[in-house]
Amino acid sequence: MNLSAHVAVGATVGYFTGNPALGFVAGFLSHHVIDALPHTDGGSFKVNVKDFAKDIRIIKIVAIDLVLMTVIGLFLYTLHGFYLPMVLGAIGGAMPDIIDNMPFWSPRLRKIFPFNYYHRFHEYFHFTIENEKWLWTGIATQIILILISFGLLV
Repeated sequence: MNLSAHVAVGATVGYFTGNPALGFVAGFLSHHVIDALPHTDGGSFKVNVKDFAKDIRIIKIVAIDLVLMTVIGLFLYTLHGFYLPMVLGAIGGAMPDIIDNMPFWSPRLRKIFPFNYYHRFHEYFHFTIENEKWLWTGIATQIILILISFGLLV
């Protein structure tokens, strides 16, 4: 799942906790829950985290995702200002991928304890769509999650 969906859902659950620490934890947990839904991500294109920066398709997806995350952040800031439980929920929602799927450090982290176990735990929840004819389903899942999150926060 792309970070924009994790950020939107994490911000939403963080908002509803009303507590910064609980918001972070709820955002972190929400990451694994929504990863269990059918979705597209780098794995849909058979991209290994080590080769991530070499694949132009993934670079384009990441660029679009960064723009979308910026729009989500500005939208939420416009609605709620800097509400710490929401901000920490968004960070918690993104944190598993920041730890486990960043090409700059994840391959090294996955070789050491406890990150090697965390990687297996993180992957256990994934329902990544790899069949090209169903990629639209994984994209739709993420759009729906973002729209539901917006609907709950408006």
